[in-house]
Amino acid sequence: MPRILFGVTVPMTALAFLQDQLTDLAQRGWDVHLVTSPDDGFDRLKLLPEVTIHALPMRRSPAPSHDALSLARWLGLLRRVRPDVVVASTPKAGLLGMVSARLAGVSVRIYHLRGLRAESLAGTTRRVSLVSERTAIACSTDLLCDSPSLLRKIRSLDLAAADQGVVLGLGSCCGVDTNHFRPPSADERAQAREKLGVEPDQVVVGFLGRLVPDKGVSELIDAVRLLRQRQPNAVLALVGPKEDEWLNIPTTETWLTATGPTSDPRAFYWAFDIFCLPSHREGFPISPLEAQACAVPTVSSLATGCVDSTAPHPLATPTRLGDAQSIADSLEPLTLSLDLRLEVGSMARQWTERNFDQNDVRRLVVEYLTALATRG
Repeated sequence: MPRILFGVTVPMTALAFLQDQLTDLAQRGWDVHLVTSPDDGFDRLKLLPEVTIHALPMRRSPAPSHDALSLARWLGLLRRVRPDVVVASTPKAGLLGMVSARLAGVSVRIYHLRGLRAESLAGTTRRVSLVSERTAIACSTDLLCDSPSLLRKIRSLDLAAADQGVVLGLGSCCGVDTNHFRPPSADERAQAREKLGVEPDQVVVGFLGRLVPDKGVSELIDAVRLLRQRQPNAVLALVGPKEDEWLNIPTTETWLTATGPTSDPRAFYWAFDIFCLPSHREGFPISPLEAQACAVPTVSSLATGCVDSTAPHPLATPTRLGDAQSIADSLEPLTLSLDLRLEVGSMARQWTERNFDQNDVRRLVVEYLTALATRG
């Protein structure tokens, strides 16, 4: 069977998106390798059965001298391992992995584009980011994108040719465990809401993810403040780590709860009435799939990636980027009608189960890699 090497910049990416794929390939007889920085989570990766883990320091931000050393280490690693296939993703590992794989003569070089960081940058940093993406794509033999809108975006920016790039199925990097993320029983929902501290008659708008400006958190807070002028029972729950010191999250508002990070997101989805992700950019966000698998009606923005992650419904409309009033307007019909929430949530569960079950997504990935590994 082929020897395959995956590369990501930091271990948390592999822990979030790659564990099941790596294990599946290894169980099918592939010789599986993973290279990443020896940062938080690296020791957990070493527990993956039948997967060889390589530590290679990489910095997420541009660092020319350090990047040159990382590139040399990449090249040395590839010459030792001699993989048949290299799959690299995330900006820095994607660039270093594709350039070194081309220099090493690896025949199948897959750049897995999980998002376009340049969408949230400006000026020189944006130009540098776009050059990096263009170089990684140019050094690849194949381009895999997490969502149709992401593929359209990179083509519109002339980062890839009109006939270059594929999306597997309807997209997503790893799908969702639809057995774990499921609709709650009445008792489970009641317990989840009690733990969150909300009243039975309150309508909970929920967000789960990193609390950073790119996720649209500030606009979501303003939107729920506007929404409460028409629907006083609406409250907001923010679940996740605050990773930006400049992000202002009011601590005195009784209608806003910020819980911090969680190891059990399902319990929060069960407490939500509506899930909202007004992000400015994504590749293909996982949290909307998790929420919808739990039958929670979901509102997302028109951002790249987000538009692909929400079940279509005429009254679950996407929101304009950075527009609090648009977010409030999209949320309002769902806050006013329990019947509508149940209808949209049920449709969302069926759509997610049909298109994004993690076993089906993993099967598509394995079939794709197998086809490329045996090509020519």
